[in-house]
Amino acid sequence: MAGLRFYVLCCRNMHALKRHQRTIPLDQMTIVINTLDEEFENEAVQYCAEQQIECVVTESNGTPAQGKNSVMDLFQASDYDYFVLVDGDDFLTPHGVWTYNALAASDSAPDVLALEYQYGIWMELGYGGSITSQDGVPQLPIPGLGVRDKKNPDSILGYGTRVYLHPASWWKDAVTGNLVHKSDSDPFSYELSDVHSRWTNHCYDYISQWESHLRIVFFSKAAVDGYRYDPEFMCGEDTLLYLTYKDAWVNGNLQLRHLFDRYPTYVYDQRVGGIIDACKDHNEDSVWVGHDYGWYLWMKKLCDKYDDLEAAGQMHQVEVPRLNVRTYVWPNPDPDAPAEDMSQYDIIWPDDYRPDLLGLVNYPGKQTVLL
Repeated sequence: MAGLRFYVLCCRNMHALKRHQRTIPLDQMTIVINTLDEEFENEAVQYCAEQQIECVVTESNGTPAQGKNSVMDLFQASDYDYFVLVDGDDFLTPHGVWTYNALAASDSAPDVLALEYQYGIWMELGYGGSITSQDGVPQLPIPGLGVRDKKNPDSILGYGTRVYLHPASWWKDAVTGNLVHKSDSDPFSYELSDVHSRWTNHCYDYISQWESHLRIVFFSKAAVDGYRYDPEFMCGEDTLLYLTYKDAWVNGNLQLRHLFDRYPTYVYDQRVGGIIDACKDHNEDSVWVGHDYGWYLWMKKLCDKYDDLEAAGQMHQVEVPRLNVRTYVWPNPDPDAPAEDMSQYDIIWPDDYRPDLLGLVNYPGKQTVLL
C-alpha cells in the first residue's frame, strides 16, 4: 500500500485551485475536477498539466454528493491506505498536512476522522461600511464592496471564527424554538421556527452540544467500502454520512474518532461563497415565500431523514472519543520525574516541532478552551 493521498475536489474557482499547492506536496495531491462548467474544466486541466499536478476529471451532475462520491471511487480503486478530502474552496494549513501524514503513519489511525472546533473564514461585509439611503435610514453593508476580484479569496478581507460553534444561550433558544423570530403577521415564520428547532434538537442530541456540524476529513479503505454520500441531498449529505459512520462505529464496524482542531489543520473558507449559499436561494417549488424558503426546504428534507434514522435506531447519543495529541511539552525541571507514557498518544509532536498555522491563530494558544 502507498500511504496517504490528498484529493482536492474542485468545481469552479481557479484561484482556489491554485492555492492548494502552497501547502500540499505535489507528489501527494490529486486535483479532482467535477464540474458542469466546461470553461473551468479546460482551464483547470491545462493548469494542472503545466504544473505537473495529477488531475482527474469525473462526471458531474452539479451536486456535492456526486463529486465526493467520485473521489471515493478513485480512492477505492487506488493503492493508498488513507485519503484526506479537501473541498476546492477550502484549504489545509502546513500543520494540517503534517498532522494527517503523521496520523496515517501511526498505529492508531482511525477509519474515519471528523473535526471538532473547526476554524473558518467569513467574508467581511462591506469595505465601505453601511450604505445610507436618501431618507437617512442605514441599510445593510454590501458584501464584497471594494473587492477587486470577487472570485479570488486572497483579495477579500475575512475574519476567522470557529464556524459551527454556538454559545449555550444560542442552543437554549434554538432547541426550544425561540431563536427564529415568529410573527402572527407572517404565518410562515412559525414553520421556519419549527423546522429550525427540529434540526437543532437532532444536532444537539446526536452530533454535538456545542457544534451543529463536524466535518469528515480523513478516510480509510474500510470507510469507502459500502459507504457513500447520499445523492438525494443537496445540503446535509456530509452530516448524514457522519451519522452513518457513527452508527457503524457504535455497532463495531468502523473506527471513528474526532480531532479537536484548536491548531487548525483544515480551514473552511467562505469568502467566495459555497453550496450553503446556493441552498439558501434554492426554490424547488413554483411558489416563492422569500429568501428563507430555500433554507427551509433543505432543512425540512434533512430533518425528515433524521426522523427516519432516529425511528430506525440509527442515531446515537454516545460520545465519540477524540484523538490524543501530544503537543510540545516544556521540559520537566525535575530530573527524577517518571518518564511519560507515550503509548497513550495517537499523534506525537517532535520536540522541535512548531506548527505552521499560516498566522491564522496563535501558538501556543493564549486561552484555555473548555468544551
